This record gives sequence, structure tokens and C-alpha cells, in this order.
Amino acid sequence: MSLTHSSDRSAPWENRSHIRRLRRSDRADFAAHLLRLDAESRRMRFGSAVGDAVLARYAEGALGDDSVLKGVFMDGTLRGAAELRAIRSPLPEAAFSLEQPWQGQGHGARLFASLVDTARNSGLRRFTLQCLSGNVAMQKIARRHQAQLHFEDGEVTAELRHPGGDMASLTREAAEERFAQSLAAADRALYRLATEVGVDLRLRRV
Repeated sequence: MSLTHSSDRSAPWENRSHIRRLRRSDRADFAAHLLRLDAESRRMRFGSAVGDAVLARYAEGALGDDSVLKGVFMDGTLRGAAELRAIRSPLPEAAFSLEQPWQGQGHGARLFASLVDTARNSGLRRFTLQCLSGNVAMQKIARRHQAQLHFEDGEVTAELRHPGGDMASLTREAAEERFAQSLAAADRALYRLATEVGVDLRLRRV
């Protein structure tokens, strides 16, 4: 075991994950997440190969007034995102991204369920999800939410229909945000205490 210096702060919820809404202040973290996607994950997310410059421009305009983004954080770092775009249009569109080391562990399903709650609580009765025909994992998740899948030219459009929000969906989303806020408060308290006693928490064991 070695002691190394990291430019990233070590979070007090080490090895834990949480989901919350992303804000404009998270734009840099969202861009960093997209840039960490490997080539196959980028293709699955955007439908074709995309370079770093394209991803940086996309992240710059992603957190606007007409979109909602949810992020899954692992050890305090954004590792996956669920986007609901054009929410004021008749048929908003959802998209998902998850970094390769965290795929196949249920995080995509958690993000999907969280975004469904957001759509319901926002009064959206339906939205679509476009993905490549090879993205079997996302299709399975969509089917769990009673999505209607349409296949055409190598792409799949999943249309989900949901009633408005209810007590369960409102409670789940509120609990998500409260949990994220409690972690942030614990983070601030830990670093305040560490500063008072002269401990640099950027030094972490790996």
C-alpha cells in the first residue's frame, strides 16, 4: 500500500454511490465524465464515433433550461448521466452514458428509474429513448418500464408512457436529493474539521 497525492479531494462516502440532479455548476464534471467514455461507450451514447472537441461542446450546452440531467456519483466523482432533453416539446428525448468500469453493475438501471420519476414528477406523460440496436442492455432496461420498442435502420426508438407523479415517485426523488445534500454537508464538515487540525485530505491511501 502506498501513499500518493491526488488533485481530487477524497470524499467521506468512499466506495459509495448516489444519484442527484445536475446543475450548471456541474458542467465541468459532466464534460470530464463524457471525456472519460471509451470509444464504444461514446458510440453507444451518440450513435457514432465522436472526438473530444465534440464532447466538450456538447457538455457546454447540455445543462440548459430545456433539459434535466441526473448523475450517478461514485466516490464523489460523476461516472454516469441520464439526460432528458427538449422537455418543453411534445416528445422529449432521453439519453444515457456510463463509464465502462461501472457498466453491468446496475447503475444504468438506477439512472433510468430515477429519470422516469423525474419525467413523471415534471408532468411529462411520455418521452423517447434512441439507442443503437446493439445496445441490448439499454433495451432490457426500457422493457422493464413497459417501453414500446421500434426498430429501424439499425436504431431502436423506445417510447415510454407514464402517468403523472404520485406519492411514491415524489418521495423517491425527494429522498435522492436529501441523501445527496447530506453527503455534501458531511463533506464540508469533514474538510472544515481537517483544516482546523492541519490535515490535508488530498493525501489519500490507494
